[in-house]
Amino acid sequence: ARPDAFLPDLAGSLNNIGIRLSELGRREEALAAAQEALDIRRQLATARPDAFLPDLAGSLNNIGNRLSELGRHDEALAAAQEALEIYRQLATVRPDAFLPDLAMSLGANAEIQMAADRPQAAVDLAAEGLGVILPLTEKRRDAFGQLTMALAQTYVRAAQLAGLEPDVALLQRAAAAMEGWRD
Repeated sequence: ARPDAFLPDLAGSLNNIGIRLSELGRREEALAAAQEALDIRRQLATARPDAFLPDLAGSLNNIGNRLSELGRHDEALAAAQEALEIYRQLATVRPDAFLPDLAMSLGANAEIQMAADRPQAAVDLAAEGLGVILPLTEKRRDAFGQLTMALAQTYVRAAQLAGLEPDVALLQRAAAAMEGWRD
């Protein structure tokens, strides 16, 4: 009855349903729900990019994850790359608001690259994600500690898969930023 008022909420609910279905191992259903959310958010972002580009990027990341779970790595990479481009644009305009999302998207891209058997690309993305989040973590580890830990773990796994030695200085900086987290 009132699509302008409720389409954003419907897309959010579909996105959440997709995540929950994925957690239950119902991957095709998860993809269908995530795709419906993406379609709505693409429509909303076309009409009002200032309001809905962040949601579109989030849906693109979720689609990337769902496609990767199904082994559809090329499609997953395309969606995750589109999300990353949007977050880069948003972080350039409003870094305080979107740098954490950019770091998260870099980590999501790294995970998909590993699933696609591209560990070197995953190393580069995870390292970039750490580079983005560490200055924030150094100021507010309570807010960014979990993301920093996840990015560091992704970085180390990707380096192992690539047969590379991780950048010790980067990991030491992450460890120093995390000192006292969850004490």
